[in-house]
Amino acid sequence: MVSSMTFPRSRALACALVLPVLGVGVAACGGGSGSNSDPKSASDQASGITVSVAGDQVTLKRTAKSTAGTGGTSGQVSCTDDYAKLVNAKAQPAPTQPWYSATLITWPAANKESTATLSHALKGDPDLCIAQTSDSSAQAIVYFSAEVKTGVQELQADGTRKQQAAQASAALKAAAQAAVTTVSKGSFPAAATLVQAITAQGLHVKQTADVSGVTETGTMYVITGRTTTKRLVVALKDAKGAIQTVTQGVTGSAKLATAKR
Repeated sequence: MVSSMTFPRSRALACALVLPVLGVGVAACGGGSGSNSDPKSASDQASGITVSVAGDQVTLKRTAKSTAGTGGTSGQVSCTDDYAKLVNAKAQPAPTQPWYSATLITWPAANKESTATLSHALKGDPDLCIAQTSDSSAQAIVYFSAEVKTGVQELQADGTRKQQAAQASAALKAAAQAAVTTVSKGSFPAAATLVQAITAQGLHVKQTADVSGVTETGTMYVITGRTTTKRLVVALKDAKGAIQTVTQGVTGSAKLATAKR
């Protein structure tokens, strides 16, 4: 944690795991139209996990090279056919919701599979499933189409921008603290690396040459024309349309200000 203020990409998804940490790839071999009793499968290449859903039956399979989790331990699988409701949920949804189904499952060994009965069959084809061990040592989000993954990312970015716009000072301070962790040998790294470090904290950030490029409300911008190896400047347009900035040195406290327009 770099700040007491957090900016989750999705409150409901974050109850299970943090999306950006996974870097999940999409390998869909299902989805689309058709009866939800027909098996729909999708895989996460990073973890070597495949989830198949047929009615109220869910099967979790691992590849021979998968190192995700320990076979025989307890795990959980949850699926939704309405990713927008899941992303926008304020808390972990109940498995009685028609668009959300879940179950406990025995975590399979490598090159093995395990099947369990979901709380109920989804009415539509699954958009995504979340699989994780009960101790959260292994976890994955499996998307059933590239469009769903893109849609989730867009909704999460929109939610993060709204929160950053409403809590601009806290967001800027969190960005400054994240940047300080990148200091090496008394210097900040390149702007692109700073953007990556800030993004890794669940913040929405881009880069622009000067304050005139700060156009999106709620998006933070590393100001490359004012950022050096010894100083970081980040700007954000808040919910009232004012552009706030934070200046952070390689040491010392962050300094907040309102930019002149």
